[in-house]
Amino acid sequence: MSGALSDRHRKWLGWLNLLARFASVQLVIQMLGFVSGILIVRHLSKPDYAWFTIATTFVATMGMLADCGVLGACSAVGGTIWQDKVKFSSLILTALSFRRKLAIAAVAILTGPFIWMLAKKQAPAAVIAVVVPVALLGFFLQMTVNLLSSGMWYRQQLRRMQLLGLAPAIFRAALIALACLLVLDARIAIGIGTVAIVLQVLLLYRWERESLDWGAPYSPEYAGRIRTILKKQAPLTIFHCVQGQIVVWLISIFGGKDQVAEIGALGRFAIIFTVVSPVINNVILPRFARCQDPAMLKRRYRQIALGFVAMAGALVTLAAIFPKPLIWLIGAKYANLEGQVWLMMLYAALGGTFGCLVSLTYVKGWILPAAISIPMEIATQVILILCFDLSKISSVLVVGCIGQLPPILLAFIVAQRELKKAALSPTPPAVADAESPKPE
Repeated sequence: MSGALSDRHRKWLGWLNLLARFASVQLVIQMLGFVSGILIVRHLSKPDYAWFTIATTFVATMGMLADCGVLGACSAVGGTIWQDKVKFSSLILTALSFRRKLAIAAVAILTGPFIWMLAKKQAPAAVIAVVVPVALLGFFLQMTVNLLSSGMWYRQQLRRMQLLGLAPAIFRAALIALACLLVLDARIAIGIGTVAIVLQVLLLYRWERESLDWGAPYSPEYAGRIRTILKKQAPLTIFHCVQGQIVVWLISIFGGKDQVAEIGALGRFAIIFTVVSPVINNVILPRFARCQDPAMLKRRYRQIALGFVAMAGALVTLAAIFPKPLIWLIGAKYANLEGQVWLMMLYAALGGTFGCLVSLTYVKGWILPAAISIPMEIATQVILILCFDLSKISSVLVVGCIGQLPPILLAFIVAQRELKKAALSPTPPAVADAESPKPE
């Protein structure tokens, strides 16, 4: 009994040590991102920040369209072959071919609306001519980063993963601080972000040059498995391109450029949740993806989900009690938003919870049923849109918060169903490093 207890304590201590080491560096990365964001909010005029918000929203939407489940398919397949260099390289290169085609389609579909939205918010032609191509370049580069870094994700090369985030964050913060002293507008802010992604790409190619077999063949088998997941995931992804950024889309359509800037400024507080998200994505999810034991899988799911909900609830409570310090951070021109701080934090918390639950299903290849999810969410949004005045920030945030409850519930139900299926299936051989963390 004492031996088992000691072994359990050793595993927990190993987890705590690993999480603490990763989270400490991640905290620095996210603080740099937060400071960079606050500098941008405080130094850009409201029109410039509105254009910056529109650009970042469209790039995020293109990123979702260019994935459509490719990364999730890699996670589901890679969990069983990640130790085989040739097979894993074949999977990554096959997935990259899918990603390139989807990225081109996303740009073709969304570039027109991107330009139209900027023009609708009175962006000059000189701004549009720079912001659009520079933002698109950053988008294409980021698509490469996401897939190529999956090798380090499975191998748990945490130091390299940390440096991949830390070096660009320092570089971006330094450039933004310099621009604040000289000149900073929407074009420069978008350009600095793209330059930081270029640095990530250079680091990644240098590290993965030998880790991947670049001559590995295109695999029809892996292409078929990716295509199967894409067919299930694509409808949900396309729908969530709109749903995932609903507050920005609604205020962009029904409000003015000042309201777009205000939503964007409040959205800076959501970066608080990104402190924990990389820890989940880079430390916890790889082990969850590799875990093949049904009992352990169920236990880990509950621990991760409940831990995230508790953390999110605490942050929303703090924002409701102490909104003034947060408003001070984004500047006096946003002083009228004090009453909306807690709503934005609640919206971000619910979005983070949904993201956490979906990620847990995503890496195991469990897909939310689009035939249920999409009609349910559309019906919810239509009812909410008819009931609220969408020219007001508070109304848009309430619509965003309530609209996230049904998909959160569905993601939880799907996971419980799949965990039950796993418990009834024969247990496959254990995969190394599924239970306890090991040093890099």
